[in-house]
Order: sequence, then structure tokens, then C-alpha cells
Amino acid sequence: MSRMVKYDILRVAASFSIVLLHVSASYWSVVDIYGRDFMVMTIYNSLTRFAVPVFFMLSGLFLVTPERENVTVGKRVLKLIVLFYVWSAFYAFQGIAVDTIRGAFSMEVFRAAVERFIFGHVHMWFLQMLCGFYILIPVARQICAKKKAVRYYLILWIVFRFVVPCLTDTFHLNTVQARIDSLGMDILAGNFGYFLFGYYLNVIEIKKEVRYIIYTLGMGAVCLTAFLTVKDCRELGTCVEKWFSPASLNILVMSAAIFLFFKNCRLFDRIKRINVWSKLSAYTCSICL
Repeated sequence: MSRMVKYDILRVAASFSIVLLHVSASYWSVVDIYGRDFMVMTIYNSLTRFAVPVFFMLSGLFLVTPERENVTVGKRVLKLIVLFYVWSAFYAFQGIAVDTIRGAFSMEVFRAAVERFIFGHVHMWFLQMLCGFYILIPVARQICAKKKAVRYYLILWIVFRFVVPCLTDTFHLNTVQARIDSLGMDILAGNFGYFLFGYYLNVIEIKKEVRYIIYTLGMGAVCLTAFLTVKDCRELGTCVEKWFSPASLNILVMSAAIFLFFKNCRLFDRIKRINVWSKLSAYTCSICL
């Protein structure tokens, strides 16, 4: 089976995880943090938090490949903009349609809907960020043209995006973090690294022994995510989401482990009806929207 189909399956799995994530998070912040429901929702949340980073990794996987031709940035950005505002209109104005039928229409509600239309529904931040990544595709392709360059970028990204903030937060080194932030390395402070990370993991070969260690760390990261979330929530008496963030080291490890598993697992070589997975993969963006 081709490499692409494995990633089609991963894209479908990530899509279902996105749905499960939103379902499990719907009432997560309102249930009793000491109750069973909160614990179950936290476990589901922890299991599915790899989905967004993996979507970023899959989105960049082929687009930043230096050898690929005809990567039209303008058309891709325009498509994302159209998708954004079509779905944004649906989420923003569906309530107005119902209010109009009921005879409860007001200009105040209309103005609020227009604002929601402009800025998008809460879950559509992903599409806006992806649009920014697409604009940077020519830059990303130049970075990926040399393996040493992309490796250097990813090392810096992991250090300044994950490791340093984790240490400064754990040991309350706010002044140190402020000094680092003053360096202005914004390209290392966001999720753009995931866009290149998928490409890098795809082109390098990792020994089986090392992969098993990464898989183990990935499973440990899931457990740690749930444990630390429950611990912080109960200690502070309120919901704490920082361990769910794509900027958390535990989510990075979990995402890398799942990506490598799908890349290297031979089980997928025996899957038949490849075209079905390709078609399902094509629907994943609409499902998430």
C-alpha cells in the first residue's frame, strides 16, 4: 500500500478524534470537577488531543516537499477563505433565521451575527491558522530543501515552543520567559513547526528500538495529560486546559508517536479497498468544519 493511503487512514482517525474531542469537551467545564463524569470526559479529551497537531502535520507533509511541483499558494489560500466564510455564514446566521421565523428578530442580534461571521465560529481557528501556514509554504519549502536546515529549525522550535516554557512555568521563572519572549522569535512560538514536523518525520528513518521508546512515551503522555489536568483542576478548583494545548510537550510527544505508528505499522499494508479510504479522507475537512 502506498504511503499516501496510510496517511489517509490517519486523517480519518484524526477527524473522528476531533468530533469525539468536541463532544467530550462540550460539558467538561461545567460538570463537577470531583465527579466521575469529569474524569471520563478528561480521559476522552486526553486521548483525542493529538488530532489538531496531526492535521497540521498532514497538511504540511506533501505541500512543503521541495521536489513537488505546482504548489499554487494563491489558489489554496483562496479556497480556505471561501470555506471559512461559507461555514462562518452558516454558524453566524442560522440563529437569525430561526429568530425571524419566530418574529424575534432585532438589529442587536443581527450585529452580533455579523461579528461572528467576520471572525468565525470558535472551532474555526484551525482554518485561519492553516491559511497563514499556506502563505508561508514557499518559505517552508526552502527550509525543507536541506535536511540540516529543517532539523535545525525543528530543534529550535521544540526548545523554545515546548521545553523552555515548560521549565519556566514549572519553576515559576517568569522573568526568564519574558527575556526569551523579548527575542521576538515568533516563528518559533506557534504551531508552524507542526507543518514541517510531519514532513521531517516522513523523510527520516528511525530505528525500531527508538520508535518503540517513542510509542511508550506517547502512551505515557496520554496518561500524563489526564493525570496533570485532573490534578491541576482539583488543586485550583477550576478547569485548567493548558495540558490539552498543542503547545504542551505531552501533546507533541503523543502526536509524534501516533504519526510514526501510522507511518511504520505494517498492519495497514493488508488493508483492502484503498479507494474507500481516499474518499473518506477527502471529506475530513468538511466533517471538522
